[in-house]
Amino acid sequence: MEIKYLLAHTPLAAGRQGFPKEEGKPYLPGRLLRESLETALFFYALGKDPEFAELVRVFLLAGKFERIASVRDFLLERLRERYEEVAALELPEKIFLPDITSRRILTVDLENGEIVRRGDHQVFIGVLPLELDLPGIFKYAGLSFCEALARAELRRLRETIPSLVPFYEGLTNRLRRMTVCLRTGYWTDDVFGGLLLAYWRVKEVREVIRRRLREDPAPRTLLYSPKDKATLGWIELTDEI
Repeated sequence: MEIKYLLAHTPLAAGRQGFPKEEGKPYLPGRLLRESLETALFFYALGKDPEFAELVRVFLLAGKFERIASVRDFLLERLRERYEEVAALELPEKIFLPDITSRRILTVDLENGEIVRRGDHQVFIGVLPLELDLPGIFKYAGLSFCEALARAELRRLRETIPSLVPFYEGLTNRLRRMTVCLRTGYWTDDVFGGLLLAYWRVKEVREVIRRRLREDPAPRTLLYSPKDKATLGWIELTDEI
């Protein structure tokens, strides 16, 4: 296993209840990192793998959703079946944190810019070493997904929360300089967390997603830290710091 570093470029949260603990030590569940890697690769595969993209499109348009406990889990299972890089990923179960802090966090509705919730959240800001072998495909998948996600959020925020525009403009310039960029942890209340972002501008599929899943391809809510003037969860995995 290689030693890599997780850099939290913006506050990283695990959930509304804070970070879980073991013997009093807070940690980031490894499953959150896995979910972010899988989400990025899913987005990437929809653009680079026509056969996989068609399989997903047909399912979304005509799938028997009522027979499936979780559409999100079903789609990610199809990804794992197709990409051995996902099945072979070995991630730590618990990524222990040296320290955590608290931030006043606002949950924002991107449709209208309204603040739908306020509250204090435990967050991590800093650098974490971890053992991780990461196939090269995740560098391209992470960049592809994060750039698209940042563009989608910036497009909505220009009119609803203009104070966040400088952050996003700076972020889009930094993403290409990151080794592996990802969005991870608790950064939105949306169930799919950007998994279906590739269909944001595909009207036929977007309307089906909205009607049948009652979700939007682009996350509708974001968690925002006024102190950091940033949205949550933007991280980098790198070989050195």
